[in-house]
Amino acid sequence: MKIGTHDYETKLRHAEEFLDKGNKLKIQLQFRGREIAHKDLGMAMMEKIKADLETMAVVDMPAKIVGRAIGMSMAPLPAAKRKRRFAKPEESFEEIEAKDAAEEKLEEE
Repeated sequence: MKIGTHDYETKLRHAEEFLDKGNKLKIQLQFRGREIAHKDLGMAMMEKIKADLETMAVVDMPAKIVGRAIGMSMAPLPAAKRKRRFAKPEESFEEIEAKDAAEEKLEEE
């Protein structure tokens, strides 16, 4: 439940990669310590994940609480209907220049 924005987006980016390859996705949220008292926040997090991945997948098994964890399973949409929202950012200008410089150096040798 305690997750930063960047960490959350990174996890969703990885989830989209799995779904884009046609794999199913199992999401599990583990409660630690006294977090178990806030099951409603955990379910809200699962709903947010479901909403963020709706362009890539459909819920196969809805979120349910099992012990100290909440689990949910998602299956990918057909390839024609998938649309990534959390794609990797494009390469920066410096990275492209560095690659070009390295290629020129190899050509000179």
